This record gives sequence, C-alpha cells and structure tokens, in this order.
Amino acid sequence: MPISELPITVAECKSLLLERFRSGGYGLYGLSSSDKEGYRVLCYYHGAFLFVAVGDDGTSVLHRPTDEIVLNYIWAREGVRMDLEWEDGQPRWRYALTPEEQLESWQKVLTRLTPVTDSTRRFVASTLAGLAAIANRPG
Repeated sequence: MPISELPITVAECKSLLLERFRSGGYGLYGLSSSDKEGYRVLCYYHGAFLFVAVGDDGTSVLHRPTDEIVLNYIWAREGVRMDLEWEDGQPRWRYALTPEEQLESWQKVLTRLTPVTDSTRRFVASTLAGLAAIANRPG
C-alpha cells in the first residue's frame, strides 16, 4: 500500500487491518513465518482469527475471539510496549508511544500485509484437521 493511501488515524488503520484480514486474502508477514523452529501464521479462517504454529515443540492453535484481542496481539507481537492501567476503575491499555508514533507504527503494520497463499490455507486446514482427528479419538 503506497504511503499516500495510508489511513490518517489509528482507528482507520485498525479498521482497515481487520477488514483486510476478514477478506481472507491477506496475512501479516511479521506474524507469518517459516524457519528452522517451525511454521507460524496469523489468519482469518472460517470466521475466526487463529494463530497456528507447528514446530519441534508441537502444535498449537490460538483462537483470538475479539477484534480487540487480535489488535492487541498484533501490537504486542510487533514489539511495541503496552501497559495496563486502571482509570476510573476500568482497565485501559496505555502505549509507551506518542499518538504520532502509534499512528506511524500502525501504518507500518498495514504496509507489511501480504496476500495469503494457497499453501498457507492448506497448512491451516491440515493442522486443524489433525487436531480434530485427535479430538475425535475414542477414550
């Protein structure tokens, strides 16, 4: 996405990011990777945000049930510090960045969105099928 087309508010960045994920056609390069330790991907699959990982330590599937949880997960994985504060008895996340730095960080996340490949879709489907087979075993 060219810089000139990037949203100009954090809220717009978050909204566009969720929209692109929900389209099923985009993933985030920094959260989707393959290396000697395994394969990992954050995706939107059959109406659910999932982080699927397979490696030497085993297989895991994390379901991220809400938009806020997905956005906080992406933000935390991108290396940006968040602090939980209590304001008027309510929890509130505070970012250790200025509002301008937050906008720039979210814009960078958007520029790193990449198309999801068929192999990624097959990876997620086969991982879930493997876990379903375990869940359906008798006893």
